[in-house]
Amino acid sequence: MYLMKSCGNKLIRVAISLCLLSGVTAAVFGQDKPKEEKSKETKPAKAASPVMPLPDRVGPMLPGFRRMRQNDGETTEKSIAVDPSASIRICVLNGRLRINGWERDEVRVFVKNGSRIGVRVLEKSEDSGKPVWLLISNLAAAPPAAGQMSECISGDTIEMDVPVKSSLTISGRTTQTMVDSVRKVFVKNVEGNISLRNISGGITAATYQGDVSVENSSGAISLESGTGNIVAYEVNPGGIGDLFKAKTNSGAISMQKVQHRQIESNSITGSVLFSGKFLSGGLYNFKTSNGSIRLLVPKDTSCTITASYGFGEFNSAVPLKYLYNNKIERAKNLGAVIGSGDSTVKLTTSSGSIAINYQ
Repeated sequence: MYLMKSCGNKLIRVAISLCLLSGVTAAVFGQDKPKEEKSKETKPAKAASPVMPLPDRVGPMLPGFRRMRQNDGETTEKSIAVDPSASIRICVLNGRLRINGWERDEVRVFVKNGSRIGVRVLEKSEDSGKPVWLLISNLAAAPPAAGQMSECISGDTIEMDVPVKSSLTISGRTTQTMVDSVRKVFVKNVEGNISLRNISGGITAATYQGDVSVENSSGAISLESGTGNIVAYEVNPGGIGDLFKAKTNSGAISMQKVQHRQIESNSITGSVLFSGKFLSGGLYNFKTSNGSIRLLVPKDTSCTITASYGFGEFNSAVPLKYLYNNKIERAKNLGAVIGSGDSTVKLTTSSGSIAINYQ
């Protein structure tokens, strides 16, 4: 009995000592477990950064946010009633652009796998109240004042139907542009071919890299390419004195059935071909720095020719009446008359041949 009481007293004293030691250790090193758990429960969790969606339409941006391209890769379509003689402006970053004239007083725009379409009315007709000047733009683009994003659209295919009496102003970066049956066209590309048909009121077309072709059109016409060919077929003046002008730095120029009385064609490196009739009183200037010049004319042709050429030959299957024919090394020139000499034709090449033949 005494032994059991003694052992119990010793166990009690050991337990008390362990409790006291645990309290001292916690006080010194701050590892009070209950307090630590309480601290973790009351500590606020770090909040996640909010996700702010960008606006779908044009609007003010919040500080610290950057406007980014939205909605690319969609297929969309939009139409708007317009004045039949509306002027339409569009800018295309890249894609295949096809524009067709129709009899409706309406503009329809379709974009496949590209930007969402926005239409901005710039001016309305005082008579009809319908839009007479409008801009086709990227719906996600910033307003011009923001200057953070282009208004140009892009897509795999961009198609437009516009009134046949409308005028178009087109600018592009990398586009294949085709326009058919409108009144007037101004188009300028950085890269890509331009094809125009049935334009009734005049054309200005330029591309720095690509071909330019015009068919069955009329009015004052100016065609230019940096590195590409120019082809004109069945084009006519729309008024007295309308000029046809074609220029390329590296490419050929082909003119068939061009009825303008004023023609200026210039290729730095490339051939020049004219197949048609020289009209009475007309002024024709065909020039190339490095290439040949070939004329195909009808049997009733009447013109006065002046030709200058360096390296190359002058040949004519058409009977000529020479006014002068000087042949000096690297500087040859001549003057001649076909028929009664009713029009004036100037031919110039630095390195290349000149040939005149019947059609």
